[in-house]
Amino acid sequence: MKALFDMVRDPVATVAAQTRWRGLLVVAVYGTLLPVPDTPENLTVFAKQLCNHGSGGYPQVRLAVLVACGTRAVIGAAFGPSTTGELEYAGRLADDLRAGMLLGDRNFAAAGLLNRFAATGAHLLVRRKSARRLPPVATVVTARSWPGSAR
Repeated sequence: MKALFDMVRDPVATVAAQTRWRGLLVVAVYGTLLPVPDTPENLTVFAKQLCNHGSGGYPQVRLAVLVACGTRAVIGAAFGPSTTGELEYAGRLADDLRAGMLLGDRNFAAAGLLNRFAATGAHLLVRRKSARRLPPVATVVTARSWPGSAR
């Protein structure tokens, strides 16, 4: 299955305006949980979700995919037990990022993960959580912001 996926994965855009911003291919990471059959073999690898009354439903696989935003074509995929967090699977997608891409996403404002993504040469646009305070890296003074300047 992996060999087949490797043969067909790629952004499949035919209209540049739908998939690119300023020449960069816009991509995102999408994560989800998928149920798998409730078999003894699957239960050795995949856990059921915890509910108010213990575990319930079917065992689940966590899936993270790197997609081209305009076409939703899958560029890369990582999956495994739902007990492993989405950030871990997102990190495995770093090998599928490359220069010429713009990764626009939320919930991935973790320094280690961002450093892995940045090392690929891809551009990053990541929303931070509102409670997170980042230190300023520079202060720019303009004529409008200078005290006593004409407005």
